[in-house]
Amino acid sequence: AFLAKRWQRASIMQKATTMTREWMQNTYVGTCNKLKLSPEYVMFTMFVSNFVGIAFARTLHYQFYCWYFHSLPMMHWITTMKYSSDSTVLRVALILNTVFILAVEYAFNVYPATKFSSAMLQISHAFLLLRI
Repeated sequence: AFLAKRWQRASIMQKATTMTREWMQNTYVGTCNKLKLSPEYVMFTMFVSNFVGIAFARTLHYQFYCWYFHSLPMMHWITTMKYSSDSTVLRVALILNTVFILAVEYAFNVYPATKFSSAMLQISHAFLLLRI
């Protein structure tokens, strides 16, 4: 029984692996063009995934700020450029982006956290999250 069970499991795994490998070769080799991702896209994707984790965290510690403070200007700027190319709108957006980045800075520099600093942080996160 041991040999039958042991050898049968191995052969099933080998068959599954072989079938998967053949399917992937038949499906993707020669039929799929290589997708080139820009460095900006890769960075933005990584920054947004980190930001979403922080925005929906149940508690925030002060060391979390160092995980994403450097990504805030880029995320704000890319979301601004995505929606408008008008110079007046860009000026207003630059001011709003700066205000919300400074609000996040303020919220993390208040110790201990107050209701106001927590509200500032949540509003700043919501502003960026809705634009993403």
